[in-house]
Amino acid sequence: MENRKFLAWAIIVGFSVLCAELVFFYYLPYQGELEALADGYVIKATARYGSALDGLAVTKRADINPQVIAVMIDNHPDARPEYGLSEAKIVYEAPVEGEFTRYMAIFDSTQNVLQVGPVRSARPYFLDWLQEYGGGLYMHSGGSPDALSLIDQRNIFDANEFYRGDYYWRGSDRLAPHNLYTKSDFWQALISKYATSTDKMQTSSAWKFSATIAQPSDAQNAIKIAYNQDYVVSWNYDPAAMNYVRYINGVKYTDADGSEVRARNILVQYVSVGVLDNEGRKAIATVGSGDARVLRKGAVIQASWTKKSLTDRTRFYAAGNLNSEIILLPGATWVEVVPQNASVTISD
Repeated sequence: MENRKFLAWAIIVGFSVLCAELVFFYYLPYQGELEALADGYVIKATARYGSALDGLAVTKRADINPQVIAVMIDNHPDARPEYGLSEAKIVYEAPVEGEFTRYMAIFDSTQNVLQVGPVRSARPYFLDWLQEYGGGLYMHSGGSPDALSLIDQRNIFDANEFYRGDYYWRGSDRLAPHNLYTKSDFWQALISKYATSTDKMQTSSAWKFSATIAQPSDAQNAIKIAYNQDYVVSWNYDPAAMNYVRYINGVKYTDADGSEVRARNILVQYVSVGVLDNEGRKAIATVGSGDARVLRKGAVIQASWTKKSLTDRTRFYAAGNLNSEIILLPGATWVEVVPQNASVTISD
């Protein structure tokens, strides 16, 4: 009798655990079989867990929600080629003053990255995107008055070089201000010293990922974004590697270490851009909605974007259908933030 009771109890417990596992897996940002990807992102044929940051396979449940690192990176001509862009999980590129753009490169804190930069100053709209990743560590050197005020108001996990200079260094390869760098050893030390358990990204804020998206037969192979007449960004599709190769002004872009900059997904986000002050600093609308284009595996999808609140994730949907969130390929994603009147050309 006792044995039968124990067996029944064991069956109930086992079934409960199984149900919990099924519910947990249902809400993972990535599920199912992973195809063999040509650029070496995935080395296993199957995956039980996927990172909430980029959808790539991770080995254990604890790695699903990473500690996010966001680094402001210079894109002045004197700052090129930069370090670390080829290793970033997500990169936001957006206009700043002086007809230039600037990058916010996002990393998983566990990555080993030897050099990132040149590191530059904060701007308010990058902080709005940072809010989508929970308590991400924000690394920068100074910032506009509005940005510095927002960092204090929002209690952002901040590593301003002005106050935490030990986590940066000045290189001798370029002239200031285009020679400030950081690395993963430094951000890992910052996390060890200052991070809390609430600073990690949450699965609920993840984009949706799948590695089983079909490649279209009528692939459109390139997009060209003219931020201005002197700065044109292109992404050309490489069907063998199933990703996009970055070009600047018609020349293939490589990091300072010679690594090509490639991305699985390109999200072109049209936004309203105004001018804040006599310095030409920009005001960019980040909360709201607008048009978008999503490039993924050779397909160009007419899309829209929506960000409901400051901390809500910017979501990308098939145009006219807010019930159809676009599924991305696991791997690196670039968000190209462009003015509504920007010249964007898509070609075969």
